[in-house]
Amino acid sequence: MNIIILRLRYSLKLSQNDMALILGISRSTLIRIERGDISPKADIITKLSILSGEKISYFYYSEDKHIKKIQNIIAKNNINDDTLSLLINQIEKILVILYDRKTL
Repeated sequence: MNIIILRLRYSLKLSQNDMALILGISRSTLIRIERGDISPKADIITKLSILSGEKISYFYYSEDKHIKKIQNIIAKNNINDDTLSLLINQIEKILVILYDRKTL
């Protein structure tokens, strides 16, 4: 579920701060959700459903082939919260650049 939420945020071109504000949660809570440390509560899933236009079940039953690989990389390298936040921010910047190139 965390990868789905992360991809939704990227597709909407929202920062972690903006997404957290829309969902009514703190940025640190959003980071924990995106990382898979915690699961979002039902009200957050409902907001994500409205935001994305997807059914609520989409967030519970979709699987991503990269989830385990990412989790293994994080565990293997003992990546802490601060480092993970920096990595996510860098990925966001790269995605913006890639998206901008596609739309030119």
